[in-house]
Amino acid sequence: MLAEVFARSQAQSFSFSWEYSQYAMAAIFALASGPAIRTGVHVRIGAISEYLPATAARWMDIVASVVALVIVSMIVWAMWEKVGRSFDRNILATTVTKTPLWIPQVFVLWGFMQLWLDIAARLYRRYKQVPYEWIGMDAEVRDV
Repeated sequence: MLAEVFARSQAQSFSFSWEYSQYAMAAIFALASGPAIRTGVHVRIGAISEYLPATAARWMDIVASVVALVIVSMIVWAMWEKVGRSFDRNILATTVTKTPLWIPQVFVLWGFMQLWLDIAARLYRRYKQVPYEWIGMDAEVRDV
């Protein structure tokens, strides 16, 4: 996108930049979701669980993880179908680049499959009462 901004300042344009930026944004969102759950930096509401007894908070987290696992399962299934359909039918982007859509879609699928695995691992660890988040794992060495 920086190249597109520069090109537009010169009255030019890279027609593919918006398309590939959208693909990259979707892939980054999906690929970052699993590590965000794993390291405990995912956006969530702690206002209720902070005031509950530890056992109640643990069970609330387990139930929320089961619900999240079901929802992500549906997303993974839908993305699997979408990637398969795009591959089988050789669906191309309607832009000038004619990108085969299964290529960027497979990265989104990969990210959501990773998210499913991370939620399942969190659920298992939470149930077994072992450390379930890698707090600080996303920090830079100089930040710790």
